[in-house]
Amino acid sequence: MNIDVDHTEVAKLEETLNDFKQEWEEIQNKRSQTWRKYFAICFIGALIVSLLVPSFWWCGIFVIGYFAGSLFAMLRQNAKTSSQITEHQQQLKLVKLLRNFETSPFSDR
Repeated sequence: MNIDVDHTEVAKLEETLNDFKQEWEEIQNKRSQTWRKYFAICFIGALIVSLLVPSFWWCGIFVIGYFAGSLFAMLRQNAKTSSQITEHQQQLKLVKLLRNFETSPFSDR
């Protein structure tokens, strides 16, 4: 068994993955803050409209339904990306482990 992966390549991949993970967490935090802000604004607006014009009571339900759907989509994307990051981290660990096994003094050559 021969693994032709240079140690520097593994380090570069690991660094890239860590950079992506940090960037993803920052994006996730910004999206979360923006989502909460827009939800609060829209919900308060719908509540005011519902109170001023009782025949528009459905506005609040529409706003809640719309934001529930967008929250579900955002959480699904976050879970998918997080699982991909975890999978790539496990693959890098496996490559490191196999590389260490290849360079160990007990391996058959």
